[in-house]
Amino acid sequence: VTPLSQQALTWARALPRRRAAKFMGFSGRWLGSAAAAVAAALLLAPTVEGTAQGALKLDNYTFDKVVSLPGHTFLVKFDQSYAYGDKEDEFKTLCKLSYAVPMFLVAEVPVQEYGDKENDDLRDRFKLTKDDFPAFYLFNQANKDGLRYSGDVKADDLSAWLRRNGIKMPSIGTISDLDEVVQKFLKDKADSHISEATKLAEGQYSTDRKAGMYVKIMQKMKEKGEAYVTGELARVGKLLEGKVTPEKKAELSDKLKILNVFTLKDEL
Repeated sequence: VTPLSQQALTWARALPRRRAAKFMGFSGRWLGSAAAAVAAALLLAPTVEGTAQGALKLDNYTFDKVVSLPGHTFLVKFDQSYAYGDKEDEFKTLCKLSYAVPMFLVAEVPVQEYGDKENDDLRDRFKLTKDDFPAFYLFNQANKDGLRYSGDVKADDLSAWLRRNGIKMPSIGTISDLDEVVQKFLKDKADSHISEATKLAEGQYSTDRKAGMYVKIMQKMKEKGEAYVTGELARVGKLLEGKVTPEKKAELSDKLKILNVFTLKDEL
């Protein structure tokens, strides 16, 4: 579209539809039929609800076709049209994390409360009310009717839940290679896994302070048992509730994330 046709489109969008149609007829003579056709198509196209980047937009025509695709897993969010706020921001973060996961897609169903009430039949089918929004369901071969998520709407919590259900979602704020070592360590507490973690921490991840935390927690857990992680989670959480410097808060927050990896046994 030329700069002139773009300007014409901008003007036309400010006009009522009938006047805009007349204006586009004039712009066709002024700009040429091709440019006017493009502008008219954009102007008269129906409004589309915003969809988070990385998420599929589903409706009552496409929902069943998509979630029943063999070999794929879908996380579907049911929410009001034009969702916004902290929970929507967490959802957008999750969408970005999911793009690299094979055979897994995130989708959303925008439900209109007024007007045409688009997709309200899907809301009713899953027995949801607007107070339930956003509601998340996992669909795959094992959960054909949808498995509902019941935790906090936080990207890291949703990711952890997905991993527990067999989806290899990346962790948020942790180191995926070391997360995998932890899962092996949790099965048998073998020293070989501590050695593997140490090698990664001193080599590939030597500049990441979180890497050393993995090794120390594994050593402490080997010495004191699983109760160490439970106690440390409580201790670090309490410290974060108090007055600490921004630097110390960042360090404690990192440690809390790493400790949580040790609570997610067999999720990877």
